[in-house]
Amino acid sequence: MMRGNRGLVVGRGLLTAAALLTLVTLLGGSTGANAQAMSSTAIPTQDSQPFWITVGPDGALWFTEFHGNNIGRLTTAGAISEYAVPTFRSGPSGIVAGSDGNLWFVEQNASNVGRITTSGQVTEFPTPTPNSMPTIIAAGPDGNLWFVEQNGNNVGRITTAGAITEFSIPTPKAFPEAIAAGSDGALWFTEYGGNKIGRITTTGTFAEYLLPGSFACPLGITAGPDGNLWFTGPCNNTIGLITVAAGAITQFNSQIAGAGIATGPDGALWFTQYNNAGNELGQLTTQGVVTLFQVTSPGTFLGGGITAGPEGALWFANSGANSIGLIAPPPATSPLVAAVLPSSQSVQVGTPATAFATIINSGSAALNTCAIAPVTTVPASFLYQTTNPMTNTLTGSANTPVSIAAGAAQTFVIALTSSAPVVPTTVSLGFNCSGATPAPTTPGVNTLLYSASATPVPDIIALAATSSNDGILHVNGPTGVNAFAVATINLGASAAITATPTTGTATLPLNIAICQTNSTSGQCLSAAGSSATATLDSQTTATFGIFAGSTGLVPFAPATNRIFVEFTDSSSVVRGSTSVAVETQ
Repeated sequence: MMRGNRGLVVGRGLLTAAALLTLVTLLGGSTGANAQAMSSTAIPTQDSQPFWITVGPDGALWFTEFHGNNIGRLTTAGAISEYAVPTFRSGPSGIVAGSDGNLWFVEQNASNVGRITTSGQVTEFPTPTPNSMPTIIAAGPDGNLWFVEQNGNNVGRITTAGAITEFSIPTPKAFPEAIAAGSDGALWFTEYGGNKIGRITTTGTFAEYLLPGSFACPLGITAGPDGNLWFTGPCNNTIGLITVAAGAITQFNSQIAGAGIATGPDGALWFTQYNNAGNELGQLTTQGVVTLFQVTSPGTFLGGGITAGPEGALWFANSGANSIGLIAPPPATSPLVAAVLPSSQSVQVGTPATAFATIINSGSAALNTCAIAPVTTVPASFLYQTTNPMTNTLTGSANTPVSIAAGAAQTFVIALTSSAPVVPTTVSLGFNCSGATPAPTTPGVNTLLYSASATPVPDIIALAATSSNDGILHVNGPTGVNAFAVATINLGASAAITATPTTGTATLPLNIAICQTNSTSGQCLSAAGSSATATLDSQTTATFGIFAGSTGLVPFAPATNRIFVEFTDSSSVVRGSTSVAVETQ
């Protein structure tokens, strides 16, 4: 892969269609998690009323405590921290990760927008409209943060420097509740009082769409895996879909009153229950099939936020039980599987970050209007286009859906071109065809770890190879040892790079070491250790060996049980990543 002066250039080299097909075939055998796997973590502050939740740039879950007046942080291992909001009884509600590496939240009672660093330092910015009651905040495609004001009847925009602009919603007393960025580069929001879905461009132009049928009082909203927006309608027990192209609305019976909603790693929409009897979570496929899951925590009252975690589970605010809950989604049933290579790109602002993607239709019928859309919002334009799998050359037209025959595969190139700096962010992508549930999301396999910097930075493209050539490190028994290799090229600025192996969010009984190797003989250049550092000039290559010794059994679960190799610069910023599945046998 190369980047040139005329935008997107696709070439041959480290990346091949065969490597992508190996990845997607591997995922096709994944069994997924048990839908009944639930757990919860108690919040130290009593009656804190957790409300909204998001994934931070540090890989932890961050949440608001409406009554506790705190911002909480929870690691996937269960360690919890709380940080007090300076304004008394501020009522923190919505929270989201910004492209600047901080968490941004709104204070409903105090009418402030807050910013908290991952180390817990809080700064507050008052909204220009007094008593505006901001509720939910979202990362915008322009690098700013966008929020809605219930009492102010405004959509607000705040820069990462803290400058706020308000835009008045055309419908009086619209009572806006939630907001999310769409794949069209605009912000979409719910109007609880106006019974409408609103759209605002980043320059402040509005459009509004009245919901058909009975009054739905739309509440939560999220970007879906199909490139459209999905929202809850608690007053008539519906989940709605609105297309970004024409504002066309479809509503599905949700069986329960929905509140918060998010795209799950299984390619479905997940939502929390709105009313006081709310002790269920809902799952809705893009075809409208609903499944309900009982939440067993005593005193349960959901009604708040839900988000997909970095390890493939759903995390939600459980206000009545004063806890953060977790549910593992059921095994994905989609005929679609997908993969992306390389799994990371680190570029300068304005430079396209390109990667190859493959979608396999494993079903018995052809699927139409197959497309790729970003689910995670970063300040970057997005493009996808079909390629010839034998040559990697572009075919077809950009951003044009295609058909995939039964049992066939289609290769693509994807590109993100940023308009502002972005800290390393795992961008989830929706791989969708009409008539089928989108492909499940597997971090490190069909996601892209993306970052953009104002100055030239290293960009480490890495590919891993196992001796079995199937993307799996097979370790012989509970005390066995095996190794795999990683080849890299630095397409960016020269830098000292540290390669570190990790099992990500999974805790696996493995001892792992790494060394830089002679690219010809494969021999270690120095003793293997917990990391290896090498100076990589621009356009130079390096190879590494990774050794894993088991101290117990590792089941075959390629979606979760993986060894990642991350490449960081001297500031500990991730500039490249790759991974393999691992199992004992």
